[in-house]
Amino acid sequence: MARTQREGATLLFDPSGTVMTPPNVQRIGYSPIRQSRSWDGAVLASRSLIDVARRSRSEHGDDHWTERAGALVAPLLHAAALRNESLGSLASRVDERLSDDAAHELHDRYGDHHPAVTLLRGVLATEERERSSIWSTASGLFAGVRTDAARAAAREAPLDVEAFLAGPHQLHIVAPSRHQAVTIPLVVGLIEELVHATYDRHEQGARLLLCLDELANVAPLPRLAGIVSEGGGQGVLTLACLQDLSQARSRWGSAAEGFLSLFSTTVVLPGIADRPTLELLAQLSGRTLVPTPTIQTGPRGRSAGYSTSWVERDSATVGELARGRPGYGLGLDAANTMRWIELTPAHAHERFRAQRERSDHEPERSRER
Repeated sequence: MARTQREGATLLFDPSGTVMTPPNVQRIGYSPIRQSRSWDGAVLASRSLIDVARRSRSEHGDDHWTERAGALVAPLLHAAALRNESLGSLASRVDERLSDDAAHELHDRYGDHHPAVTLLRGVLATEERERSSIWSTASGLFAGVRTDAARAAAREAPLDVEAFLAGPHQLHIVAPSRHQAVTIPLVVGLIEELVHATYDRHEQGARLLLCLDELANVAPLPRLAGIVSEGGGQGVLTLACLQDLSQARSRWGSAAEGFLSLFSTTVVLPGIADRPTLELLAQLSGRTLVPTPTIQTGPRGRSAGYSTSWVERDSATVGELARGRPGYGLGLDAANTMRWIELTPAHAHERFRAQRERSDHEPERSRER
């Protein structure tokens, strides 16, 4: 394992299988089957798959089919976990619509009245056309594990969640742009497992910092609003980066309009070209009274008096917000009060410059060894 400045491990999760593993970095895997060893875990894992599948649909569409697909997938996930089945095998089972052995295994283990048994039995007893639609919807939930790379990533050694939360470790989740559409279910599932595990261990001191770059593409968490609003009190702090709010609107719909109030602190950098984002910021900046002096002159052009009038103007215009100020970012606090913040480039800060120099020399030391 690689060691950070505080003796923590550096881990890598790459469901695309396209990123080279740097020296002293350990690859880890993720499969929703691991989370499904308990029945409650299987319900949460199936919920995550459903939420991801719904992310690009309308808020009111496909509710019945996705709910029924979840009722089918949760027992299958749990049965797969009980017999140590791979994620690829489970996905193939769903594609082929095979469930009899899982139904018998769950019945033998729990009897007639366990939710895993009654849910699966109820889905399998539905009318044939409806059952076919449920299977089709369930198959779509596993679209993210149809590639060989994703299935290989699911077979990697799983993250030891308890050990990870007990130390100052780093987990880097990567997904090149061309793979993002199919890796999202695994990425979201892993992050949500860590979030819920932190909630459960918060009283024992567990803490988690989520640094989500390219939030709308790599990690479009369906329940982001809940994580941000409730996570601060349960050990989870979220830092998220977006190009502008148009990315958020395409992923989270109308909920994106509240992102500026959802996060307690926001920093806006120059270069935004999305007009609704700029207009929202301009409205939040409010209006201010600007003094305008007036000099009165007599018939011969001599000064005859002086007065000051006050004119109400926007504190920041759309153009000013788009251009920004060189070397500054616009900061919004929890009360949406704005002020310009001087930004220090990493190469100009002693602490980060020293870390960067050590990182640059690390490959040379690795080759010498």
